[in-house]
Amino acid sequence: MIRLGNIDYSNCYPIHGPVLGRNRPDWLEVVDGPPSDLNRRLANGELDVAPGSSIELARHSREYGVLRGLCIGSAGPVESIIFVSRLPLRELAGRTVALPTASATSRCLLRILLEVRLGVEPVWVDFDQRSHDPLISDSGAAGQVDAALFIGDVALRREGEPGELLFDLGREWTEWTGLPFVYALWLVRGEVANRSEIHELHRLFLQSRDAAAVDAPALASQASGRYGFPPFRLQSYWSRIRYDLDEQMLEGLERFLALASEIGEAPRIDGIRLIP
Repeated sequence: MIRLGNIDYSNCYPIHGPVLGRNRPDWLEVVDGPPSDLNRRLANGELDVAPGSSIELARHSREYGVLRGLCIGSAGPVESIIFVSRLPLRELAGRTVALPTASATSRCLLRILLEVRLGVEPVWVDFDQRSHDPLISDSGAAGQVDAALFIGDVALRREGEPGELLFDLGREWTEWTGLPFVYALWLVRGEVANRSEIHELHRLFLQSRDAAAVDAPALASQASGRYGFPPFRLQSYWSRIRYDLDEQMLEGLERFLALASEIGEAPRIDGIRLIP
């Protein structure tokens, strides 16, 4: 049995949906969860493979390999990693900025864009984006933070309030570096990397990746009810995502991991082990 983590966000569906449908392999056990939960489970050995946050590769480079040719990334705006601020970015020094507990990579990316790119160091606080919006109080008035990061389907659903400035972190990264950004990779624990089921799962995922553009209308219709978006919205969103971990994506990933090391978010790694 192979234990697969499944990000319960719409961005994972074009790869996982076709595999986890009616013809799901009988050797595959599926565990749903947000990225942070799957990161923890994979690190604890409770999962064998999962689309894990990119920063987790650096934090566990000795234990993990990466399924070749697969990622969740973008080369410009991604729409689902949105930083919302009441102030221009350069005025956030010393101000309170809320980070969602759901994602490790997006949190690190925002730190890099503010601290390294702009030299701005806010006061960071955590929040659970599934339970509340830190920019809005229970009474509907302004919250107690000056800015907040939202990710995944929460970011796709959130509508801007008057006076808010919205920054798409995919756009910000690519405008700064000229490179695409990799948010998640299919991480595999080393002890199962050579199992035949992993190789078959990899083949099925690559098949999904290659068919995603053509199959998008049907996939969007299937996923619409699950994620609460109309099919046209899902298709538009998926068209922004790059699922192919090619050489340019790897270059962007390596640049991100090097910067993450500079700010102390993860150790520097010597290389990326691609499977197979």
